Amino acid sequence: MDGDLFTLYRELKRDGIIFCFSGAISQGIVEGIGETLKQKMALEETRVSTMQKVFGIFVEQMQNISNYSAEKIESQKNESGTELRFGILTVGRDKEMFCIRCGNYIIKEDAGGLSEKLYKLRNMSKEELNIYFRERRKAAPEPGSKGAGLGFIEMARKSTRPIEFSIVEVDDVRSFFSIKVMLGED
Repeated sequence: MDGDLFTLYRELKRDGIIFCFSGAISQGIVEGIGETLKQKMALEETRVSTMQKVFGIFVEQMQNISNYSAEKIESQKNESGTELRFGILTVGRDKEMFCIRCGNYIIKEDAGGLSEKLYKLRNMSKEELNIYFRERRKAAPEPGSKGAGLGFIEMARKSTRPIEFSIVEVDDVRSFFSIKVMLGED
């Protein structure tokens, strides 16, 4: 087993991962990890504007896991009184680009709508994303949304490259959703 952990450690280092978290998400974890991430980037002399974007994407992705992960323990509540939900998040750096990725199980029947929404965002220009963001901010939340529905739009707006995502069918009920956002130094 220890050899497996060493192998994982080497793979993370090889891939430029500066932070990796897998497990149950709570507000306290988000705050603690966020502070650690900010300190790590400050040590690397990352520009403040870039740090803010990376942190913003990190928070959006953690909230996505917290709100929508299909892997949850309903009998265990976090400090806000909601069930604990699980996922994985990594932050990496390759030369001048930051890569923020997260993944979690979703209900299989939600995959089509999610893909449609993300393909739409991938195909929008920065100007179109800004207009869409302003429109959605004024609109009522989408059915089934646990927030304002702006998280993916915000990620796409901040991303240097089009967001990447995948949805892998796991079983008859669940799929695994992952999203990748790339940010360049300002």
